[in-house]
Amino acid sequence: MDHDSLFGHLFKGDAKKSFSFLEEALKGGKGLIYFLDEVLFTAASVKYKNENHPHPIMTINSIKNIIGDNKSAPSKILLKYCLDICLKNEIIDYNKKIDAKYSESIVPSVFVGAFEDAIQSGSWDEVEEMMLKIYYASDRSQSIIETIADLGLQNIDLNGLMIFHLLRAFNFKQNKSHVWTYASCLINFLKKDALPRPSKRKYIKPMNLIKIILNHDNIDDIVKYSAMIRIWEGDYVRISSYQREISSWLDIKFSNQSKIDKKSNQLFFEDVIQYNDFVKIAESIIMNESSAEKKSRDIITLDALRYLKNKSGNETFYFYIKDLLSS
Repeated sequence: MDHDSLFGHLFKGDAKKSFSFLEEALKGGKGLIYFLDEVLFTAASVKYKNENHPHPIMTINSIKNIIGDNKSAPSKILLKYCLDICLKNEIIDYNKKIDAKYSESIVPSVFVGAFEDAIQSGSWDEVEEMMLKIYYASDRSQSIIETIADLGLQNIDLNGLMIFHLLRAFNFKQNKSHVWTYASCLINFLKKDALPRPSKRKYIKPMNLIKIILNHDNIDDIVKYSAMIRIWEGDYVRISSYQREISSWLDIKFSNQSKIDKKSNQLFFEDVIQYNDFVKIAESIIMNESSAEKKSRDIITLDALRYLKNKSGNETFYFYIKDLLSS
């Protein structure tokens, strides 16, 4: 661990030194990229205690996405909130757990299939031992993260949103020194529930369902749908397996729903302008006197709706944003 890094100061709970990185981040450019990468890595290092709350990496990655709307003059409120989240949580230095006795010359062979079988069966002691060997044998490749994600997507309702945000958080900089932490974070998240068997592929694509999504009443499903589109269109070695699980989930969730437009309300032009400024909306969510859990869920939801609106060009998604702000 670099003790002078932002992660090092967050790990020690040193708020003063952590906030000293804010000034450079507010200038945009390399300072912003460094800041976001460090808070994402810190979020992946959080000791996740409350399964009823969104994992911090989901919230901070959502903020990172929203900040992308104005990278040259990033929001101080949003960046400060990232630090607040990190400082309020216990941080684990996962890299300390890497056993130094392993080296490329002495790592025993481990078949990826055996590693997958151990995850599938919930044999977590075996998983951790195999993961360490694969980590070194693969030269710290991110493929270990993608392998774990592949198994996790067998339960999209429980794991899909976390997997999306974790994959995107790691891919932000793809730092090899962060691979072990992100892999450990995802394994710990998957431990809470047994995994179902792999699903059968269905011949359905996410964007084919956009008209159905526009009239879907369950906002949690919409948020997951937004995440699944982004995984579907991602550049992953295991994309075929990812798409198999996503297609099955889409078929179960949405294939029998009507495409009839139920929304007859209209938004005034000034409302469209108001709901199109996602940075300001995110700031208002954070400044609101609501619980940390609600703020996180609302930020994650806003990021999903932002993506769907930008992807489809359909202003109907502003109705969901209006509902979000009035809840």
